Amino acid sequence: MMQLVRTVLAQDGQDPVPTTLPSIDFGPESLPEIFNFIINLVLGIGIALTIIFLIIGGIQYITSRGDQKAAEAARHTLTNAVIGFIIVIGAFTIKQIIGGALEVTDPAIPSVFDSDL
Repeated sequence: MMQLVRTVLAQDGQDPVPTTLPSIDFGPESLPEIFNFIINLVLGIGIALTIIFLIIGGIQYITSRGDQKAAEAARHTLTNAVIGFIIVIGAFTIKQIIGGALEVTDPAIPSVFDSDL
């Protein structure tokens, strides 16, 4: 017959409740790490917004159906999205140049010169 209840074994006398808490990483701890985290967050949000506005502009352009005003508004949205993308890429480049000049390491982006790679 099929057994529906598993066999339960007695405890071996050890305390089942842990007496120490596991270490929790709360993120950046120093001021450069905090600034680096904020800059990476802003750059990530900028790239996400660029993608969203490119999609919105593309949908507006497709659904303009020959209406000149709607097509112009869509082109304006697409142009602004591309300009925003160029600004975000420029900001990332400036961050990398300044970080390289100050020898600040970014844990999220490994350096080419790291020996661990």
